[in-house]
Amino acid sequence: MPLSILGMGTALPKTTITQDEALQFAQLLVEDYPELVDSLQRLYPKTTIKQRHVIHKPEFLRSLLGDQKVAEETTKVLVTNGGPGTSSRLKMIDKAAGPLSEEAARNALEEAGLQPEDVTHLVTVSSTVGSAPGFDSALIQRLGLSPHVHRTNIGLMMCQAAMNGLRVANAFASSETDAVVLMVALEICSAHYDLVPMPKKLITNAIFSDGAAALVGTSRPSSDWQVDLNCGYLIHNERDNLRVAFGDQGLDIRLSTKVPELIEKTLGDWTKKWLNQTDLDISDIRSWAIHPGGPKILEAAATSLGLSRSDLDDSWDVLSEVGNMSSPTVMFVLDKLRKRKAELPCVAIAFGPGLTIEASLIGKAAAESIKGHPKDAAA
Repeated sequence: MPLSILGMGTALPKTTITQDEALQFAQLLVEDYPELVDSLQRLYPKTTIKQRHVIHKPEFLRSLLGDQKVAEETTKVLVTNGGPGTSSRLKMIDKAAGPLSEEAARNALEEAGLQPEDVTHLVTVSSTVGSAPGFDSALIQRLGLSPHVHRTNIGLMMCQAAMNGLRVANAFASSETDAVVLMVALEICSAHYDLVPMPKKLITNAIFSDGAAALVGTSRPSSDWQVDLNCGYLIHNERDNLRVAFGDQGLDIRLSTKVPELIEKTLGDWTKKWLNQTDLDISDIRSWAIHPGGPKILEAAATSLGLSRSDLDDSWDVLSEVGNMSSPTVMFVLDKLRKRKAELPCVAIAFGPGLTIEASLIGKAAAESIKGHPKDAAA
């Protein structure tokens, strides 16, 4: 049987930074580049983000934002040497990853009414963690999972990665009758903040944040939120528009301004063909969990799918409340939909390097059992 989602949980670092404060810090880094200062002042308000959660100590952020002398001295050093090297950044992530992923996982297990010892499969997702043993091993120890738990780790797939994790979780549930699958997506994007003033890095610095999300499910059909179908699509010859690799100063993310255009051009037609496999149309989908990669991403997705802005209210709300955490973000949207008992079926979609689209159809069987087939009802 497909994966039935029994519980979801989220977790955020305690430190928050408003988008106005983030703009203030970003301007310190580029104060010798007037054209970049102007770009930042236009960019940050357009993100629609109100605040973001980060792992950094609030005292450090307050000193940069409140003491001009400290700020000038610190940012001068940071810009000159590019900031901490990759090794230092990864150590920072390792320290934060365990507690954050544990909190999300425990919240998911609690909602599901399951104990850690019930988990048979653990799927972990992260593009910002870069060590082994990673937070999956730490999670096994912190939660008290069985040392025999089946582990699968998904890395460097960025914002789409939780959808790949959901695909793997669904495969385990579909193939093993007694499977209890825990999937945890965690990203510490702020540790990879790019401190070198480059125009192409302004957008990533303006939108990315930190967080974790978890999902637990079983092969037993005990939830309306059942994963019916997973599918992905690689847009050919567009790999240079979104690339990710580890560099000397952490994760190097190259995000082209063409990405929203490509999504608008491709997403609607592809989604229609994909849904037709299950005899559904886009109009049959009652709720949408679209990864809020940024305002232009959401606008492009809505236009391509023929949706209104209000159809994506949950995605817009997550973007405003916590920014773009990369892989966990679409799960935050899905969690909102579940908690407010959104109408089914639901489609979840995220985008990643390649350029790729990953999608899941959720709750089709439940919708049909309540209302009959959507097409039949319309007739």
